[in-house]
Amino acid sequence: MTNANYQLWVRRSGYLTLFTALVIVALKLTAAIMTNAASALASFMDALLDVLVSALNFIALRYALKPADEEHRFGHGKAEAIMALFQAAFLTGAAVLLLYQGVSRYFSPEPVGALNSGILLTLSCTCLTLMLVLVQRWIIKKTSSLAVKADSAHYSGDVLMNLSVIAALWLVNNSVLWADAVMAAAIALYLLWTAWQLALESLRHLLDEELAESERAQIVATLHQLPEVYGVDQLKTRQAGVKVFVQLRLLLSDQLSLLHAHDIVDQAEHKVAALFRDADVIIHADPISVVPVPEYPKPQTKTDLQR
Repeated sequence: MTNANYQLWVRRSGYLTLFTALVIVALKLTAAIMTNAASALASFMDALLDVLVSALNFIALRYALKPADEEHRFGHGKAEAIMALFQAAFLTGAAVLLLYQGVSRYFSPEPVGALNSGILLTLSCTCLTLMLVLVQRWIIKKTSSLAVKADSAHYSGDVLMNLSVIAALWLVNNSVLWADAVMAAAIALYLLWTAWQLALESLRHLLDEELAESERAQIVATLHQLPEVYGVDQLKTRQAGVKVFVQLRLLLSDQLSLLHAHDIVDQAEHKVAALFRDADVIIHADPISVVPVPEYPKPQTKTDLQR
């Protein structure tokens, strides 16, 4: 996928998510007012948080998709990770408030009503959320956007959350009064878990964590396919948003001319870049005599031994 198509689909995801979140928050606010149920209130607060986060994500994505400039030579991709970290902080704050509300309602129950209407409104929210998640997953397959992943992860949980709220309202309607407070507390714990997962993913990008070992192995295997290559050394990788950065040293024969080595490096850079949707690859050529034991030596074949 080209960078232009990536930007197009990520923006479309932002518009769709924000519009759907606004509709859902209106429905959940109505349900919370009509029922006065703690679980419905918890679901509304989560939806309200979704609107705020979706709006901030939309702003962050517009910034992250800007091309590299003189002040940001590596691009603006880390804005996605920063926003995901903010989302984790918001979720944590909301979870603490909801947990307090659930515990308070358990020991000091309050009257609830209009439960059938609350169930119907929550069911409508579930259908809208499910539709959004399916569209987001399709966009993630096309873009691998971290911000869209963060949104989709939360909305996927919202489907189960809405079903849980429906179950809690049904139980309260059948005189199981403690179900409301317990469900509110359960939603709070789920939000805490989601916040933790998002924080870990955000820090992985912000702290320049290496790519997965399988991806690094694929880079090395691709370079080892070049007949002139003796090994790969000092492989360094990181990711910022959708963009992947790869740096390494390529070990070549001492007898190669500078021009020939340059051509091999160009070929190697194109092969590595082709492994990713958007990659910045920097390869430095070194004679094999300088690094006799590279980090990733090329497996010796009969052809290599005869050279």
